[in-house]
Amino acid sequence: MLEGNKMKTATSPVMIGDGAARAARKYISQNFAEKSVLAVCDTNTEPIAKEVFDGIERFAFPGDVIADPELASPLSERAAAKKCLIAVGSGTVHDLVRHTAHELGIPFISFPTAPSVDGFASSVAAMTVSGQKVTFPSSPPVALFAEPEIFAHAPANLLAAGVGDMLGKYISLFDWRVANIVIGERIDGQIYALEQSALEKVAKAEPGSREFAVRLMGALVTSGLAMQAAGNSRPASGSEHHLSHLWEMHCINEPTAALHGEKVGVATLLLLNRYRSLEKFILRKNRYEREYLLPAFGKLTDGIIRENLPDPLSGLTQKTLDDKKGELQNAISLLPEPDFVRGLMASCGCKMTLASVGLPDTPEFVSKSLEFAPYVRRRVTMLKLCHIG
Repeated sequence: MLEGNKMKTATSPVMIGDGAARAARKYISQNFAEKSVLAVCDTNTEPIAKEVFDGIERFAFPGDVIADPELASPLSERAAAKKCLIAVGSGTVHDLVRHTAHELGIPFISFPTAPSVDGFASSVAAMTVSGQKVTFPSSPPVALFAEPEIFAHAPANLLAAGVGDMLGKYISLFDWRVANIVIGERIDGQIYALEQSALEKVAKAEPGSREFAVRLMGALVTSGLAMQAAGNSRPASGSEHHLSHLWEMHCINEPTAALHGEKVGVATLLLLNRYRSLEKFILRKNRYEREYLLPAFGKLTDGIIRENLPDPLSGLTQKTLDDKKGELQNAISLLPEPDFVRGLMASCGCKMTLASVGLPDTPEFVSKSLEFAPYVRRRVTMLKLCHIG
């Protein structure tokens, strides 16, 4: 059982363990009038919301909901007279509730139903605006309660997606080190260590058991707290997420039904293979001309250009990379072997190929993905810094 919150974050209490559902009801009764609370779910998690929060008004998103601010409008209308929201569900429900609570200036409580993403406790919401993936500053939950009797029985593909999302931290933490080496971006040692410890708990756990599901949920929540403490997603999102975001924007590929964490896992393997084999660090020339980006991003091009400017690598020269070669090689040596990560993913039933997540498994598609993913975010990563074949 995980209780408490040792980080200086806004989310407290945090409880992952037996009795969390009862604790959530007690917390609500002690802090809010039930009529002032709205439980938000989707059609998949509505039975859980009805059972755990019986007597509390519910709002259920219909069908396969996506994190689009426009879909939050009906929720905002229902929630306008409320004092607190409860997010009962996984990643998308949490993003929509987090965004809505922030816009209305009211608190929300996190009640995750599957260990599938790391954003439950974060203070940012990943939304899709007119097709473009955008990260909005939002409200973190005031409290989080996760009941193993519920989340440990989530569909296996949701747990596998959570594993993929967590293993992506190998890349995000590496990219943070790279940015520190090359442009001096500050690394908060406590936050870095927290994210690293969460990753190791998953990497060393034995999959297939209730205890594994509890460890995975604990790691995902810890990752969200790390983002919350950092004030952004830097500890948990690097070039592996930029690839996933590119694929989710459907600019260079057809829509796919694969889960976010599944795509992050595939992106992690793709990048591990390439980063581990890097011998030369050739400075990438990022181009922000509209005519260059337009064929890939179409109507999203102007937003992509705004996202990337001013160029965080402006003024960087090949000599800088040459001078930093030893430090960059050392950072690469700390990455795990791809076969180790592949074995972990296989043991957890994770998807590991582009084809398995509904994407073209061709050299041309990989090349195009590596070329345009760095433009999804302004953040400095190895993919944005160097030519990666």
